Amino acid sequence: MADPTQDPNELPAFARGIAGPLGKLTCDAKTKIDEVTHELWLQHCAQRGQDTAGVLRDCIYALVHGKTYRQMVVEKINHDDKRIDALAQLIGPFWGPESGGHGR
Repeated sequence: MADPTQDPNELPAFARGIAGPLGKLTCDAKTKIDEVTHELWLQHCAQRGQDTAGVLRDCIYALVHGKTYRQMVVEKINHDDKRIDALAQLIGPFWGPESGGHGR
């Protein structure tokens, strides 16, 4: 189950080399654009509150997969959470010793 204290609009940050919904993010996507478009691009990213890499990643994933990278991350988190909850219902609550006995 999701953490109720966490902002639902806040997504986890993934760095290069960290596994995303389809595997590790290891391939660079680069291009050149003109200065006017670049300035508009920077404004667009700032308005979204994201860095240029995150917005570009979302654009590429939306073009190729029909949904943004951020949408895919949320779907994976929700799927994993439901799978863990279903497993907990089958075998009962489980947790590690580091959780102090307060698990699912």
